[in-house]
Amino acid sequence: MSDSSHNLAVRNGRVLLADGRIETCDLLIERGIISRIGGGTSGRPEIDASGCSVLPGLIDLHVHGIGRESCSLGRLDEIARIEASRGATAFCPTLFAPPEEIKSQLERHRRESDELRLTPQAVGFRLESPYLADASGGLPRDCAPISDRLTEMLLEAGGGHIKIWDISPELEGAPQQIAKLTSLGIVVAMAHTSASIDQAANAVEAGTRLVTHLFDTFRLPVETEPGAYPAGLVDYLLVEDRLTCEIIADGTHVHPLLVEKAFRCKTAERLAFVTDSNLGAGLPPGRYELPMGWGLAEVSGPNDGVRLVDRGMELCGSALTPMDAFRNAIRLFGKDLWTASRMCSRTPARLMGLNKGEIAEGRDGDIIVLDEALDLVCTVVGGEVVYRR
Repeated sequence: MSDSSHNLAVRNGRVLLADGRIETCDLLIERGIISRIGGGTSGRPEIDASGCSVLPGLIDLHVHGIGRESCSLGRLDEIARIEASRGATAFCPTLFAPPEEIKSQLERHRRESDELRLTPQAVGFRLESPYLADASGGLPRDCAPISDRLTEMLLEAGGGHIKIWDISPELEGAPQQIAKLTSLGIVVAMAHTSASIDQAANAVEAGTRLVTHLFDTFRLPVETEPGAYPAGLVDYLLVEDRLTCEIIADGTHVHPLLVEKAFRCKTAERLAFVTDSNLGAGLPPGRYELPMGWGLAEVSGPNDGVRLVDRGMELCGSALTPMDAFRNAIRLFGKDLWTASRMCSRTPARLMGLNKGEIAEGRDGDIIVLDEALDLVCTVVGGEVVYRR
């Protein structure tokens, strides 16, 4: 791919700038980087964005699958293609399986993607298992006690590409493993837990900086004395300023009132909308077989989740696509365009240390163009058009 294929002028769009202003202007991407916002973009390959909004590309930190592809058994290039058609310019393929299976999946993905070079949208792997106290929608076999040997095996299999690692704070050895992974530059997330507030605080002191799908798989506090309102783990997470909380943005996993509560506590600077999408997301209503022995799942619409037919219609991830989550931020949760963009782009980028998530000179040329109905017109990754309607 020549350097010229990473040069692009986007003209006449309503550009959402990094400070929240929306201006009708041009922007120029050169060698994959936004080099100019304003005039002076003549004579370049171009997109005419007249009448459209130009926004930072969406970043999804929690993806198990989309369409008919799963991160366990599918190919990253196909997942990246589908993600791009739904507005994502960056995503973290998320693995949830027994440890030996995760090892094999990591090695296969690295081999097939040439160490992720062939799939630049995949910005690193996320391990949701094995260090969980409760498998929830997964299976008990997916969980394992924390051990240095297992950690080293998975780190080696990841080849430096593991970027998020979920851990339940109450597991024996959790603070030590959190500190170790944090020292390696891995974002540690608190997940699937009934930990006490003290255990959670110890995890934060050790380096935990992300909360996996807040409210989901976190147990309600038990009343210890009649008439006394108990403080619980979620209350601590909402007021702990060192934590960014992710929320599955479908209104089913988290009621809109609780989303608003989280927003008022964390603000858009520490709240990241994710899909936690599974195979079946973005597909027509129907029943689909999930990988890794999880069973038959039913999808009835983007906001009703992926449900396990043989397990009482229990939720197993969402049926959201990244564009669904973004539009829900506006239409379901009542936020403006800039706030929605921060939760779906800038906050995830800052958490992960990515040079993405906002339209500013020097940032990666990852953008999406939306029409007036907030439908996707095109997706650009590093100055290359990877999807066009």
